[in-house]
Amino acid sequence: MQVIILGSGNMAFAILTSCLNTDVEIVGIFSKTKENSIALANNFNVKAYQSISEIPTNADLYLLCINDDSINEVANNLPIVDGLVVHCSGLKPISELNKQINQAVFWPIESINKNSFSDFKNTPICIEANSEENYRIIEAFADRLSKNVNKISSAERQYLHLAATITNNFSNHLIALAKQELDFQHLDYTILKHLLTKAINNSFNFEPSKIQTGPAIRNDISTMQKHLNLLQNTHTKDLYELMSKSIFELKENNYA
Repeated sequence: MQVIILGSGNMAFAILTSCLNTDVEIVGIFSKTKENSIALANNFNVKAYQSISEIPTNADLYLLCINDDSINEVANNLPIVDGLVVHCSGLKPISELNKQINQAVFWPIESINKNSFSDFKNTPICIEANSEENYRIIEAFADRLSKNVNKISSAERQYLHLAATITNNFSNHLIALAKQELDFQHLDYTILKHLLTKAINNSFNFEPSKIQTGPAIRNDISTMQKHLNLLQNTHTKDLYELMSKSIFELKENNYA
């Protein structure tokens, strides 16, 4: 299976890394930032195309590992190719690729950073295609990289992307703020590891709203006020109040 990658960021790096021990052949890389594409190509010993017109039209897959707002433009600028044109966005619909005949989506539910990425082996991969044959092709590619491949429509994927953002990005931000407060007091953040690990595990073993604890759900105003007085970051104070209000209202609305 021959693949061409358009893009040179975290997603491109992750796919290149994941393909190393497979029979997938990365034919080449193109990026509008030439220095980045050359550096990435040299790192993985593949060709770097200098312009989009240099890209051959007979590869099996063309993976658009680019930011969401560029997908439609790049898909339109790419010549009509024989292979499958694939975007890697969780939010954008497959219709962003409408100029191309063969369309698909490959979206890993993963927080990708070049400095910490290893592989996609256990990562849920969401795929979509505009025909059964194209489904077969993108599934064959995804199966080479992950043991967890799922057929997900554009409509479904946008909700998964929303939930992934809240679950991963927002929670990590809250953790960063909590660590900041402990750093102010020269306290070791790792003492919270057991608590955090248990909270994540419990959220998959029980209905999350049913196992909420803490001062907000019991409307313990005295404790919450003491916490607010302790917080040094005013932004964190605002979030504390907002989150506490949300927790209590969820309970009051009988969802919890």
